Amino acid sequence: MKKSTTGLLLGSALVIGLSGCATDFQRGGERAGGTATASTSTDRAWYQQPVVCGLAGGLIGGSIGYAVSGESDEDAGAATGAVAGAAVGGLLCADRTPEPAPVAEPEPMPEPEPAPVTEFETVTLDSEVTFAFDSDEIRPGAHHTLDGVATTLRDNPDLRVRIEGHTDSVGSAQYNEGLSQRRADSVRDFLSSRGIADHRMTTRGYGESRPVATNETDEGRAQNRRVEIVNWD
Repeated sequence: MKKSTTGLLLGSALVIGLSGCATDFQRGGERAGGTATASTSTDRAWYQQPVVCGLAGGLIGGSIGYAVSGESDEDAGAATGAVAGAAVGGLLCADRTPEPAPVAEPEPMPEPEPAPVTEFETVTLDSEVTFAFDSDEIRPGAHHTLDGVATTLRDNPDLRVRIEGHTDSVGSAQYNEGLSQRRADSVRDFLSSRGIADHRMTTRGYGESRPVATNETDEGRAQNRRVEIVNWD
C-alpha cells in the first residue's frame, strides 16, 4: 500500500508539472499575440521538445501503472502505463500552431482605357472675309482663324483635315467648281506654310453643288460662298 501510494503521488506530481509546462507555453503565446507562435520543435524550450515530453509521459504513465497495480502484475501495469503516458506526453507538447491562412491571389490589373480619339471641329470660313470677289487670294482678316487651325493640327499630330470649297450659283457650274477648288487649295497652302504636312490635308472644290441656304437672296448666296475645314477620317 505504501508503494502504491508513493508511486501514485509521484506520477500525479509529474502530470501536474508537465501540464504546467504546456500551459505556460500556451500563455506565453497568448501574451505575444493571442496564439502560440512556435512553428517547429526547434523554437521551443528543451522541456517542450516532443522527445522530452514522450519520455516524461512514459515515466509518468509507468509510475502510475506501477503504483496502482498489484504485486503480481507490477511489470504489466508499469509497461501499460508507460505506453499510455508517452502518448499523453506527446499530446501535451504537440504543436498547436494554427495553419497559416491561404494567401489570396492578387487580382489582375484592369486594362487601361484607350485614349479618346480627338476629332477636328469643323471650321467655316466666310468667303466674303476670306477672299475678294472672284479671287482665291486669302485676305489678312482670315489669318487669325487659320493660324488657330494650324495650332490645333500641330498639337494633335494624328488629326487630318479635308478642305472643301463652295460657291453660290451665280456663273457657270464649271467655273464655280474651279474657283472653289482654287480657294480650297489656297487654304491648304496657307496651313502648309505654318508647318502642317501636306499629307495631312486634302482639298475638294464642290462649286455650287452643296448649298446650305437659298441662292434666291443675297443673304443665302453669301452663306453658300464658303470654305469648310472638316475632319478627314
